[in-house]
Amino acid sequence: MRPIALEEGTMNGLLRMFVCCAALLAAANAYAQTGQPAPGERVVEIVGEASVSVTPDFARLTLGVTTTGKDARDALATNAKAVGSVIAAIKGEGVAPTDIQTSSVSISPNFTNPPQNAAPAARAINSYTVTNMVTVTARDLAKVGTLIDKAVESGANAMYGLAYGENDPSALLDKARPQAVADARRKAEIYASAAGAKVGRVLSMTEQTSAPPMPFQTRVFAQSAAAPTPVEAGQDKLTVAVRARFELTD
Repeated sequence: MRPIALEEGTMNGLLRMFVCCAALLAAANAYAQTGQPAPGERVVEIVGEASVSVTPDFARLTLGVTTTGKDARDALATNAKAVGSVIAAIKGEGVAPTDIQTSSVSISPNFTNPPQNAAPAARAINSYTVTNMVTVTARDLAKVGTLIDKAVESGANAMYGLAYGENDPSALLDKARPQAVADARRKAEIYASAAGAKVGRVLSMTEQTSAPPMPFQTRVFAQSAAAPTPVEAGQDKLTVAVRARFELTD
């Protein structure tokens, strides 16, 4: 088969067409990657939200034991004994070993206060402080107050936070996700109507995630529990948000 010969003008035309197509494709990819609408595209971008209230499945509390000794070894030994008693008491309330986790262990020196205007070298270590933090997951919410009391009675002298959670929050949010999309369309229709347009098809949707709420961090020292500690789980509010882009039509 004889090859087809192309004139120089035809070759130049094909080359220009190829370059133009490549430029359009690159521009389309750029718009797709940046999330910006293409030139001339009429869109409205809205964030829809929906929430669902649920009863927590578990509570997570962080308890601590802080001890002081003349040297690091003594402080650590005393701390280990106290933490062992706390863990034993927690297990005695039916908490599984897999739900008890050491979250932090620290050893820090304590210094004497040097005389005023003394050189820095005048400071000397006079003791050591050891802190051991244990995070406990309580599956039985009715026992949270009892766990706190038992931990304090067995040697815990600090509490660093209490938070509640759900075993499968994504499955619970499945009820709210369609409502979030409906909320986005509702808002889009309000804006479109005000601008004299109508809402068309959905061009893109992205779920917006956020970090779970952090437990309230506090440090409360206690030596004994005179009365049962009241703890109420209440309900958690799980919220999902979706960013949706709708086409606008006449």
